[in-house]
Amino acid sequence: MINNTWKKALSALIAIALTLSFAACGKGADNASASNATSSNATDSDREKIAVKIGDTQTITKGEITDQYDYMVSMYTAYGMTAPTEDADIEAMQDSVISSLVTEKIKLYEASLLGITLSEEQKAEVDAQVEEQMNSYTDMFREQATEEGAADVETRALEIFQEQIDAAGMELDVDGFRNYMLESYTDEAVKEALQAEITKDVTATDEEIQTYYDDLLASQKETYTTTPADYGTAAEDFQMNGGDPLLYTPEGYVRVRSISITPAGEVSEEYTTLQDEMAQIESDYGTAALEALAAKYTEQGAAATDTGINVTTEDIEGGAELVSDYISKKAAADALYEEYIKEAREKANEAYASLEAGTSFEDVLEKYGEDTMYTDYPSFVDTGLLMYVGGEDTVWAEDLVKAVGLLKDGEHSAVILIDDVFYILQLVGSEPAGERSLTDAFDDIKAAVIAKNGETVWNTQLEAWENDTSIVTYYEDVYRSIGKE
Repeated sequence: MINNTWKKALSALIAIALTLSFAACGKGADNASASNATSSNATDSDREKIAVKIGDTQTITKGEITDQYDYMVSMYTAYGMTAPTEDADIEAMQDSVISSLVTEKIKLYEASLLGITLSEEQKAEVDAQVEEQMNSYTDMFREQATEEGAADVETRALEIFQEQIDAAGMELDVDGFRNYMLESYTDEAVKEALQAEITKDVTATDEEIQTYYDDLLASQKETYTTTPADYGTAAEDFQMNGGDPLLYTPEGYVRVRSISITPAGEVSEEYTTLQDEMAQIESDYGTAALEALAAKYTEQGAAATDTGINVTTEDIEGGAELVSDYISKKAAADALYEEYIKEAREKANEAYASLEAGTSFEDVLEKYGEDTMYTDYPSFVDTGLLMYVGGEDTVWAEDLVKAVGLLKDGEHSAVILIDDVFYILQLVGSEPAGERSLTDAFDDIKAAVIAKNGETVWNTQLEAWENDTSIVTYYEDVYRSIGKE
């Protein structure tokens, strides 16, 4: 059985193969089964035929178009749609695929004309991205190898890596996959450098800034007055990724830091089986009736009376035996679950003890916390995350919101278990409500306007390149058979 870690790794590899570079160098994972024509029947020499030429430096092969066409067909199938069968519809899909491929190649071609290359610092950033991604995959595969009980974890991890590359339909070894990612990330960095060059002189006028501020404030005020619970996600997205700044904060928000600790691995299949069996018994006889019977058979008369249900052994056939079986299953399930969460509970208790001993929450978070939000976006360590206590929060569990409601600024909660995860929360303080002035938000608004103006300039230039018939040459006789063979 493939576990969740393995599934995530496969999904990630497929995503890299199909989206990092729109023209993948190998066939997508589902392509061969999605289309019986095209790639599955094409020879290597046929796939290497040049179908489109961009300037004198960039080309698109029949194989690249075929792979992306097959991927589009597979997406149609996955979403329950019928792939095109009429020639006109097939050619329309071909043109759509080719248009996307051409756009990406035009960027690389124009970058070469402008002499855009990556600096040593930019190359180092690309190398770091590739290594980070490779290490992420390898760590997942090491975990899988360890769970399998492999004698040589490193060797088995590499084998799993190769298996997933093969499953993704990429005809590469692990080193080849690394080189593929390096090429893809490098191309993306060059495209970003090209866009930066084209938009480097874009600016914003005071009038544009004022108008943008007024419109954005009015829009946000209307939105977050109507649905205040949406504010937190938007504000955190801005903190992570930039974009439009938040100019209006509704009442009822606080900032919290959170230490979260999750059990390693997965709960045992035996536990799941016991839970299913208990659920079936509860479904057949009713939870309240079982509790009342359990109370009687364990001489807890008061508890039985408290349920408000008068149950006798005659009410449920074989009552004593049923209750005994239910209690036995529950005890066994509880023991298995406790074993599953034991190490995580101990870690959470250690973190709590450290806080009680006077260690700062930030230091304990750094040592024990597992939420990557704080490592990926360190600013949240300083500010905390947003929680809506003025109504129903759509992100945080209700019990966590209630726990924060009992805290004063700077105080931390006890250890709280929610859905297999242990939490310790600290209330940082209330988020000031109201409007943000233009003076206070000027730099953020100016950056947003420049970004908007830059997108307009960039898209205008890109459209001009795409419409320049002297740049692209199409060889229809090479690719028009795709999807028809």
